[in-house]
Amino acid sequence: MPRLETKKRYQFFIIIMAFLIHGLGIYFKVMVLVPGFTEVRPINAVPVPTGLFFGPVAGIACAFGNLLADCFGQLAPSSSVGFIGNFMAAYLPYKLWYLYTEEEPNVHSIKNLVIYTWITFVAALAVTWMIGSTLWTIFGVWTEQLSLFIFFNDFCFPMAFGLPVFIVMTSPLVNIVSVKPVKSFIPLSVRTKRMCTIVYTVILMIIFYITHYGIGELKTFMMILYIPAVIITLILTL
Repeated sequence: MPRLETKKRYQFFIIIMAFLIHGLGIYFKVMVLVPGFTEVRPINAVPVPTGLFFGPVAGIACAFGNLLADCFGQLAPSSSVGFIGNFMAAYLPYKLWYLYTEEEPNVHSIKNLVIYTWITFVAALAVTWMIGSTLWTIFGVWTEQLSLFIFFNDFCFPMAFGLPVFIVMTSPLVNIVSVKPVKSFIPLSVRTKRMCTIVYTVILMIIFYITHYGIGELKTFMMILYIPAVIITLILTL
């Protein structure tokens, strides 16, 4: 079967599809975990696979799709961090994938399956930081289990639901072609960026721990950690 090329018409199609699908989060507003902030979101399976295929286009679609969902129940100034977080949920995996392999995104080997799992894990931690931790430090909102639920939505659903879809989309039956990797504006070696990813993950895990347990005594220290976290985010995404 001919490969499904990701030309402009397909990018247009996917941005509409991802926007509408992510907007279906409206229907999960009844499955609330933390009132006003998060709910069970199987739709969070969408960002990682679409991000790997369509890069920034998918990120924009997921960000606006989430904003659409927020318009039906919890639209607030804090929705801005959700907008950024959902963009990164799709865009960060796309950027990380090409740090570990030159292959187009697929899970046809154990190595690539490990890469998929790893970048999904890192992206889930990043989204948890951008949403859960910043809600606490910027908006003064802290709720027990909020960060854990955000991480659950952004790691477990891409693994449980997103991965099977990803397998189908990269199968010989569909064989979709991903957009080419965007050239980085920051001239660092792949090895250096891989090391940055490890440091980034450690920092995000510390931030997650402090946020999850609401350790007020370490809040200032956590905010200091935001500085290297932001710097490494820029290194990995620009």
